[in-house]
Amino acid sequence: MKTQELCYLSFAEAAWLLRARELSPVELVRAHLERIGAVDGKLNAFITVTAERALEEAAQAEGALASGQATGPLQGIPVATKDLMYTRGVLTTAGSQVLADFVPDYEATVTERLRAAGAVLLGKLNLLEFAMGGTTHNVHFGDTHNPWDLDRFPGGSSSGSGAAVAAGLCMGALGTDTGGSIRGPAAMCGIVGLKPTYGRVSRYGVIPLSWSQDHCGPMTRTVEDTALILQAI
Repeated sequence: MKTQELCYLSFAEAAWLLRARELSPVELVRAHLERIGAVDGKLNAFITVTAERALEEAAQAEGALASGQATGPLQGIPVATKDLMYTRGVLTTAGSQVLADFVPDYEATVTERLRAAGAVLLGKLNLLEFAMGGTTHNVHFGDTHNPWDLDRFPGGSSSGSGAAVAAGLCMGALGTDTGGSIRGPAAMCGIVGLKPTYGRVSRYGVIPLSWSQDHCGPMTRTVEDTALILQAI
């Protein structure tokens, strides 16, 4: 398959190919890293790309699949997270220069559960600073652009998550929603986004905007893929 074809598979399609050994997790992750390299210079969806770590995780997923010891339903699936979520050993900025050098020493529950389900983390996605607002303007890391029309904005504050999923830079992403920050980018980028019932998904290790209103949720290109991430987290 060509890179673009691989980057627009659904989770179910990719899982079938992976388990049939017709596609390797390393090949799938490498295709997405190539897509990021080719496209993200125009979109600015990522703040941090963890290419080396992603390839290591893909190799581990490949070994698990080869030995019949796959650990979860998202085994080998490349995803990314909004840069509000703690990731052990990986820069976590919340889109702000205040945290420009902050590297957590533990994982958010949602990223930990994604990894436990076998997903491969490609990196951290752009957002409005500290998720405060519904636009895409970030004076520190630059604006994210809508992949359907670069002159239009992709919604916010999970702007990088919406743009990256729509443009095939990752197969799914995590966003956060306080007043529309998953739902807005999903609508404007033409993907599926879900704000789960309050309390359904842990916010431990997620930089808060409003303790009483914040939600973590999935953003994907299909309803089925959104359900699979929700089950995992």
